[in-house]
Amino acid sequence: MPGWDLKPQGISHVLKTTGDAASKLEKYAKAFGEHLTSAASSAGTVSAEGGGEGGEKAQGGLVALALSQFAEHATKDLKFVAARAGKSLQGAVDATTAYLNGDEEMAAEAQRKTLQAPAVDLPGVGKR
Repeated sequence: MPGWDLKPQGISHVLKTTGDAASKLEKYAKAFGEHLTSAASSAGTVSAEGGGEGGEKAQGGLVALALSQFAEHATKDLKFVAARAGKSLQGAVDATTAYLNGDEEMAAEAQRKTLQAPAVDLPGVGKR
């Protein structure tokens, strides 16, 4: 492939570094969820439906509801980012492997051609 000059060691380093960063997404997503849950439970109890019945405390409020809805959408986005990162890393591994295998195949083909007996056309040889 003209213009391609891949360095497997450099690619390996980038994939490892990126993989390490991507693997932390799960930890960050868990902490994100815990912080949102904590914020929602501490957000107060003002709600559109009013307070609880008989002096009971209302379950959550408008802020808690908003945080819950935000978390629902943000969680989908976080899952998508994590899945995209995984697929991108795997794609880079697959592409690099195919490139390197192609190099090996081309080298093997060149070696096979080199080892073939040469076709030499000598005048008068083999003619009667």
